Amino acid sequence: MAEALPLRSVGTFIELLIGAMLTPEGFVTEAYLVVTMRNHWSSYYKWLQKGRWSWLGLSRQFVRLILKVVKQEVIHLVIDDTLTLRASKKAPGSQIHHQHGNKPNLAQYVRGQCWVSLAWVIRREKRPVALPLLTRLVPGISNTGKRVAAKTLIRAVYRLLDGRKVRVLVDSWYMRRIFIESMLARGFDVIG
Repeated sequence: MAEALPLRSVGTFIELLIGAMLTPEGFVTEAYLVVTMRNHWSSYYKWLQKGRWSWLGLSRQFVRLILKVVKQEVIHLVIDDTLTLRASKKAPGSQIHHQHGNKPNLAQYVRGQCWVSLAWVIRREKRPVALPLLTRLVPGISNTGKRVAAKTLIRAVYRLLDGRKVRVLVDSWYMRRIFIESMLARGFDVIG
């Protein structure tokens, strides 16, 4: 995966990757504390926020790695959205959302950021495992932004899957004609 990064970023990336794998949640602060890092903790945040490297390039390199290692007849991609609660109106994409989980300790409507994620599901020892590929923040404009974000995530990796049988698994929110037609145009099956 380091091939997708500038040479001077490789060490930082490897330290963060190993630290994130060793922590339960994978946060940068936890990764920093679990591994003896070479630099001050602020260097890692700056590298993540302002570094001159590409998330898309890294994600595409991860897809290439999966294609080499995992042999599947059918590739299953999953798209789902999640809500990160926020107190501040100033957080990017922060708006009021309906809390679909019906959690008893939360109000029916909450302030938060909506994230749409793309993952590749593989079988490991007869159990499904989701390998996260990309996540995108939905702009705080409207709910149709989730479908646009989902199509953008697929567009970022679909060329690497050319000639393979691909199924895209989504929940019912995404099952709209415009989304289904865009997946079928790429030769992907859609299951909602």
